[in-house]
Amino acid sequence: MGNLWRNSIHLLLELNIFYFFILLMYLDSGNLPSMVGILLPFGFAIAIFGFLYDKLPKSYVAIMLVAPVLAVFTYLTSYSLALSIIIGIFISFRAFMYFIEERALSTFALLIISFIWMPFVYGAGILVDYPHGMTLMILFGGQLALVILLYSGTAILNLKGNRYMQKMVVGATATVFVSIIAVSALFATVGKFMVTAGLSLFGQGVSVVFNILARPIFFLMGLHDWSIKSQGSQEESTVEIGEENEEETAELVTPSESLLDNPIAIALGVILFLTILYFLLNKKKVTKKQRELPSEQEFTSTMTKMSGGFFSGRRKQKPPEDEVRRLMFDLEQLAIKKKRGRLPNETLEEWLQRETTFNESFMKLYAKVRYGEMKLTDKEVETCRAMAEEIRKVMKQWKKAS
Repeated sequence: MGNLWRNSIHLLLELNIFYFFILLMYLDSGNLPSMVGILLPFGFAIAIFGFLYDKLPKSYVAIMLVAPVLAVFTYLTSYSLALSIIIGIFISFRAFMYFIEERALSTFALLIISFIWMPFVYGAGILVDYPHGMTLMILFGGQLALVILLYSGTAILNLKGNRYMQKMVVGATATVFVSIIAVSALFATVGKFMVTAGLSLFGQGVSVVFNILARPIFFLMGLHDWSIKSQGSQEESTVEIGEENEEETAELVTPSESLLDNPIAIALGVILFLTILYFLLNKKKVTKKQRELPSEQEFTSTMTKMSGGFFSGRRKQKPPEDEVRRLMFDLEQLAIKKKRGRLPNETLEEWLQRETTFNESFMKLYAKVRYGEMKLTDKEVETCRAMAEEIRKVMKQWKKAS
């Protein structure tokens, strides 16, 4: 039952997207394709592939056997013959893939296709003044509702026998649907004017900001002489008249010079502004680095205290009281001085095996004291001293090798 529910909803999601493909052929005419011509073959496809699959061949031949039957129902709902055959083949093929092959597309992929294709068709309908735009929006909202029904129905079927959890799922689904309807009603009434007013205010704000920013640019462009100077005999003939007019107007009106009319002053002002801005930003950057530095130092000191793998942390440790453990401690301190100490993620055994002549007997005796908290005999302690001395000799040769 769960597979039947899931496959049926998935197939209906695909048919909703497929219906928007068909709509492109009807946008110019303004007609709405018959939804019954899609839903009727959909129902018969579920009945044939969902309940009569035992009587069909288990190969792709079943697709071609069922497709003409589905195309007949589509053709009877005023679709053309060619389009009816295409719809029948598509529904038959997808139903075969869901119910027989059980190869379903993911719900996420269907949603992505819906959000890309459906708004595109809706926008094309707005451009050509398609009269059924509200129907397209309802179909798009129905696509999202089908996804909610898919997950909630599957959850209810999986929780069979747990009535309490089934009621919780039904209640949550009903709450989601009521919320969606309430939000849709809000945007269809009052919200429509709120969105329009918000977009209008946003547009006015952008216009004011660009107007303020554009004034200096237009001012600088106005400093340039954009007039076209003519050449030839006409220029020569008008020079004398222009000079006489200029001499007369020069006596009457004296031009007023302003600091903003001087290009040198404007250039110096721009350079000064950029210099001040650079130093302010650079100071802010330095302040940010100074704030980050104490936090990094605090983090490093904290990690040094928490982890015994850091070399600086080991230097501050007190020597163990036990003689065998003190031998290992001295070896580690010597290795740290040689800058070949144990790595943070390395055990003593791995470190000795990597840097020295590994002695398994020495590690066994050390493990008895360190982890087993056992007391060694005098002979075993003497053996540890001898083996530690051998390792120390190897470490002392590191200085000669370097």
